[in-house]
Amino acid sequence: MVFRSTRILLKHWKLTAIAVFSLSIAMALGVISLSVSNTFLLLPPAASEPEQLVKIYTRTPTEPIDSVSYPDYKYYRENNRVFTDIAALPNSFGVNASFNDGREIKVVVRPVSDNYFAVMGLRPHLGRLFAPGDDSVAKPVAVMTYSCWKRMGADPNISGKEIAGFTIVGVAPREFTGSFFGFNGDLLTSLPRSDPSFTKREARGITLLARLKPGVTRKQAQADMAALSGQLASAFPKEDKDVTAVVTRATLLPPSDPGVELGFAILIGFVLLVLLVACANVANLLLAVAVGRRQEAAIKLAIGAQRRRLIREFLCESALICGASAALGYAAAAALIARFSNFTFDLPMLGSYSVGLSLRLDATVVGLTIALMLVAILATGLAPALYASRPDLSQVLGGEIVVGGTRKNARRSALVTVQVVVCTLVLVGMGLCQRSLYNLRHTDPGFSQRNLVAVTIYQDNDKPAETAGRERQENARRAVASLAGVESVTLASSLPLALGYNEVPTQLPESDRKIPVGQVAVDSDYFTTFGIPLLNGRAFHSGDREKAPDVVVINRTMADLLWPGLDAVGKTVLTGDPPRKATVIGVAANGKYGSFDEPARPVMYVALSQHYQPSVTVVARTKGDPSVWIDPLNKAIQGLGIAVPFRPVTFDTWTNFTLLEERIIAASVAGLSALGVLLAIVGLFGAISYSVSERRKELGIRVALGARPGQLLEMVLRQTLTITGAGTAIGILLGVGVTVLLRSQFYGVSAVEWTVLVPVTLGMLALSALVAWLCARSWITIDPMEAVRHA
Repeated sequence: MVFRSTRILLKHWKLTAIAVFSLSIAMALGVISLSVSNTFLLLPPAASEPEQLVKIYTRTPTEPIDSVSYPDYKYYRENNRVFTDIAALPNSFGVNASFNDGREIKVVVRPVSDNYFAVMGLRPHLGRLFAPGDDSVAKPVAVMTYSCWKRMGADPNISGKEIAGFTIVGVAPREFTGSFFGFNGDLLTSLPRSDPSFTKREARGITLLARLKPGVTRKQAQADMAALSGQLASAFPKEDKDVTAVVTRATLLPPSDPGVELGFAILIGFVLLVLLVACANVANLLLAVAVGRRQEAAIKLAIGAQRRRLIREFLCESALICGASAALGYAAAAALIARFSNFTFDLPMLGSYSVGLSLRLDATVVGLTIALMLVAILATGLAPALYASRPDLSQVLGGEIVVGGTRKNARRSALVTVQVVVCTLVLVGMGLCQRSLYNLRHTDPGFSQRNLVAVTIYQDNDKPAETAGRERQENARRAVASLAGVESVTLASSLPLALGYNEVPTQLPESDRKIPVGQVAVDSDYFTTFGIPLLNGRAFHSGDREKAPDVVVINRTMADLLWPGLDAVGKTVLTGDPPRKATVIGVAANGKYGSFDEPARPVMYVALSQHYQPSVTVVARTKGDPSVWIDPLNKAIQGLGIAVPFRPVTFDTWTNFTLLEERIIAASVAGLSALGVLLAIVGLFGAISYSVSERRKELGIRVALGARPGQLLEMVLRQTLTITGAGTAIGILLGVGVTVLLRSQFYGVSAVEWTVLVPVTLGMLALSALVAWLCARSWITIDPMEAVRHA
């Protein structure tokens, strides 16, 4: 049966090649999406006995997945009964730079607790890993990742050497992929317990990695942690009320995060839609082949063959096509994963950085690929098999099959309609992503991005005194201001759209109610340099010294929140922990502080002269293209003997980088949509071309009776557009429904987004008309006698 099916497919090798090509593309996408989902949501990190590892998050009424505070971490570690140990992984990273033999060395640093590698159960490639007490030594120590060690020359005597202010004690094993989202850093440093932010129970910025005791299940661990979090809620109702510990698998991304689940569901949904288009494509091609074999099937049935055997024969052909497509798709996916699993990514302020996603094709992916193949076999082969194995004996044996009736055309029309529906739905999704990205790009950030360039300078690890640090920052400001073409310069502890500002508790003197307010320390030229308008009051000036009374500038949202309908200038607030009294001297316009799509939030600006920050960003506004000033600005800072961890970056580049996630999603959906449209075009071309060629007898008779080519073309176009128009209409209606359901995931998109729906509708109809014209033009000038002879 297999040999016979192979021979039949080779006989129709053009249709077979198109079918295998279409389906292998969709299968490759399916394998890649399964590998990505498996790596981030199912697989534990590379470690000893990884099935015993879990991660611990927290859940609140407003946040389904949140981090843990350091005081809570210590309580969990000391009082749990289900873990051998718990390690802490802060959700942050730093960049350190130093000069070595005249060249600047930059490294990405990620802090972890000193028991991190012990919990992972790993052994070093060189030297040693962390030991108890490494977090309290005077000179900070670090473990270098294998990739960083290779990049820096693979020195076998690296242990004991100093890089960027850290003493290297060892190199992590090659198989170490970490517990972070593909961004493990260059150096892993021991978490310093003396960090003042670790004393705040409300400061949740740590993820926990724990190893279960032998015989303990994740369900038992969840019960124990829930009890401990209940104890904390009772002991600290102010900070830990309604905070519950959540124990999950130790995957790269939290599997119970609704945002993560929705993102992967959308990804897999788009891939399945493309696979559906490919399956409909193959089914249509197999149906075309089945039409010509109904006479063969009728003869077999007439001499006693069982219909079940005929169905198996047709399904065998489908299985051969799907099997070949799955094999090719899997091979293509494996090659792409091997090529792009580890890649170099250009970060705007850091430069080229190696990102390792560690994608794997394990037994789970193989099993799911086989399941996809089996589904594809049924989806592509069942309808043609049922159709070809149930012929009308009187019509077939009487020779009428070549003309055909409406039933087989209806089947192919239904498949074409499905392709058009899915293709339209995919294009609507792509349009929504592009529209959302367009809206984000054109959102007013609350400041002028024109001609801005920024560079961040960090405090050295030896922590110079505040006076020396202030002098260092002022020297950097003056060096940049002295550059020709620089109009103004400012210093700030954080930048707009720089992943948000530090939040501090703030209250009115007469009230006990505290609200979290974003805080940024700036100098007197900040509002002028950024072009942020002051709605009332004044900006900082030289009189706002360290010993002078504290003053603040607040944004409009904070003013409306604390003093609705009143003039906020002159009012007093208590801010920080311990609280400091400050007077409001100005009200600034709202802006975007963490992301373009964030809601309005209260933000307070404090004077840098009154609130020293060891690390600041120097921002310059230039007279022309700011990229021209990147190298001069970098040299001006380094000329002072200051190492620059982050390279200077223009604000156009930075704001574009803040939309990285949205751009990746839009590009991915656009790529999937392009493939879906390509497959739909192939399907439409094959279906329409076969339909037109099958009607060559009818077309020849019409020409013999005097029909003009234009009339034949109009007939073909009308029938094609009727089918594709119906599919487009259904796809548009489904697209509106999807928009309503997922509207919260798109920025600035209405429930009925005409800027997307109208172009998609016109585009699909124009595409269908073009395909129909290309298919029909070779038949509308046919010789009548030749058409009837070959029909």
